[in-house]
Amino acid sequence: MKLNRNEKYFKWGLTAFLVIVAAILFWIIFSNLSGFYDLFLEFADIISPVLFGCLFAYLMNPIMVKVQKLANRLLRKTKLSEKKQDQFSLIIGVTVALIVFLVALYAIFALIVPNLISSLDELLQKDKLESYFTTLEKWFGSILSGTSVKEWFFDNIDNVLQFVMDKLKSIDIAALVSDLTSSVYSFVMGVFNAMIGIVAAVYILIYKKQLCSQAKKIVVSVFNTQHANRLFEIARRTNRIFGGYVIGKIIDAVLVGVITYIAMIIMGMPYAPLIATIVGITNIIPFFGPFLGAVPSALLLLIERPINALYFIIFIIVLQMIDGNIIENRILGEKLGISDFWVLVAILLFGGIFGFSGMLLGVPIFAVLYTLITDGVNNRLKRRRYPTDSDVYYTLKNVEDLPVEPLPSYSFVSVEPAYDMHAEPDDDDDVDYSDYDE
Repeated sequence: MKLNRNEKYFKWGLTAFLVIVAAILFWIIFSNLSGFYDLFLEFADIISPVLFGCLFAYLMNPIMVKVQKLANRLLRKTKLSEKKQDQFSLIIGVTVALIVFLVALYAIFALIVPNLISSLDELLQKDKLESYFTTLEKWFGSILSGTSVKEWFFDNIDNVLQFVMDKLKSIDIAALVSDLTSSVYSFVMGVFNAMIGIVAAVYILIYKKQLCSQAKKIVVSVFNTQHANRLFEIARRTNRIFGGYVIGKIIDAVLVGVITYIAMIIMGMPYAPLIATIVGITNIIPFFGPFLGAVPSALLLLIERPINALYFIIFIIVLQMIDGNIIENRILGEKLGISDFWVLVAILLFGGIFGFSGMLLGVPIFAVLYTLITDGVNNRLKRRRYPTDSDVYYTLKNVEDLPVEPLPSYSFVSVEPAYDMHAEPDDDDDVDYSDYDE
């Protein structure tokens, strides 16, 4: 009994100590949030090859799993042992997944990048820029006609251009070169880390089973059965939401970009590769994505030829309706389980903190947190025998007005005892009572 009490006091003391440590860390982090964020970014930059590897492995894993299953079916007909079959199927799956991934990267750089460069080169030609300036000048002239603002605009436009030229001349060339050098260095290091990430992804896929087994082993050793099962369930839920959402969004963005490119070629619009790339990339971002891609693209077409901008806006509206109701539903399958309002909140919150990556990954992260909070709330309501349907609480004024669910009925079965409790003990019974000492 004393041992049990000591264990109880030890657990209470350990819990209090951990709470105090957590509170101190929480205060340190939020009192130095900018420094902590910079430290986090530096740490993320150090392990960026591993992060790239985890991302690439996550994208290649569905391909590897399907190829591995197909290879297992074919290898069953051979005389190889089961261990050899698993080894060969793993090698085949990783190889095919890597080839598909590298081919996709090659297609991006070999097909999209040259077209983007040619579109930008065409866009920034001197005669094009002069025609854009003339078009804008005519627009302002027609909009401001008959007003005093028009006279002021044309009287001061030369001064504005001279101001811009003076600012361009005052640029510090040394600082500009330094910034360009830093940007080139960051780009080269990013490419280098991505290449190492591909190698890391191969190792992660090869040792995926061992890594998962070790992680589960640690969880089982640290947590009790209930908490370990809960963590396993959360991991499965997170994998389902992230796997379906991120990969589905990438496939959906590629399809939208290809459809946009084909439609612009058919309609004879300029800058088709550039605009299709913008629309495809921004379509990864939910809610705001279509607008972020459509606005700059429409402005490019508006300067070139206004009627093209109108046709493009109509096309984007139709495409987004088809994508949101047909294509996206087919690819993503099951919805995230959160309303459009929470999608907006997730994008604003995570996008404001982590930028583009936060806008992309913020929605599935928020969806996981939302489901966990929903489970916790519903479980507490069930223990108090209150309904879990949210519609019941809309007109609620007092908790006493809630309907209380009845207790579950249990069926009791009478079981005959294995021995007669009232029988006298036999003298021949050898009973050891030492275990029952206080």
